[in-house]
Amino acid sequence: MASRIALITGCSSGIGLETAVRLAQRAKDPLIVYATMRNMSKKGELETAAGDALNKTLFIRELDVTKEDTIVETVAHILDTHGQIDVLVNNAGIAGPCIPDVTSIATFKKMFDINFFGVIRMTQEVIPHMKRRRSGRIINISSLAGIMGVMFYEMYGSSKFALEGFSECLAISLRHFNVWVSNVQPGPVETKVLTNPDVSDVLREQMDDPRVDEETREMYKTISKRRETMLTAAGGAQPASEVVDVVEEALDSEKPHFQYQTSEVTRNLAAERFKDPTGDEAIEKFLMR
Repeated sequence: MASRIALITGCSSGIGLETAVRLAQRAKDPLIVYATMRNMSKKGELETAAGDALNKTLFIRELDVTKEDTIVETVAHILDTHGQIDVLVNNAGIAGPCIPDVTSIATFKKMFDINFFGVIRMTQEVIPHMKRRRSGRIINISSLAGIMGVMFYEMYGSSKFALEGFSECLAISLRHFNVWVSNVQPGPVETKVLTNPDVSDVLREQMDDPRVDEETREMYKTISKRRETMLTAAGGAQPASEVVDVVEEALDSEKPHFQYQTSEVTRNLAAERFKDPTGDEAIEKFLMR
């Protein structure tokens, strides 16, 4: 049986890097992985982690999900080389809090351009091929923040809510072609995503913005401390490797689920979220926490 071909975005670190290495190094059914990233100067960590798989079952290419030409070039190269793309993992993204009162539309657009429109660009490029072959897997790295609101994550959460809506509609239409769409929904994960200057610099500027009232500043500080306390009590953020376990499950299942939470905690929170059709209970419980 020929190896499956996987295309993964956002592989310079974190979930993307670990997914690429895991799939390329599997003892049983290793995939040929095209691990992509926007900034090729950051490929060193991936090259080291890839080990003997580098340029054998793992290939690194430049791809920016906000630039259509890089997407088209990469997909064309893979199809010219292998004649197929079996798996697309949409992992590239940025995350972080904001003060919504003073967050510019341009900042919102930047978040959406990567987290939402980047997924659409990638998906549009591969689905005609997958539909023709009547086979394929599209796995989107979403977030628990894409199914339940989190205070001060209005920008990130809304981009992931949009992703969830797009994915659910797409999952229905593509099932007819034997193309399966799955969303993986982690909670906090041990990655470098929050240190991205695109996010951390924005928040720092917003906290100094004179238009932000003192009560909101104090609310943000209080919520941040409580979140850290809760994370510590729960044993800290989830390792990226545990998220990759779930990606593999979606990849290898004969009939994968549409939604996968990545821990018992996130599964319980998701179950709570959908229990009350009015949505009131989720908001009230967040306020109580």
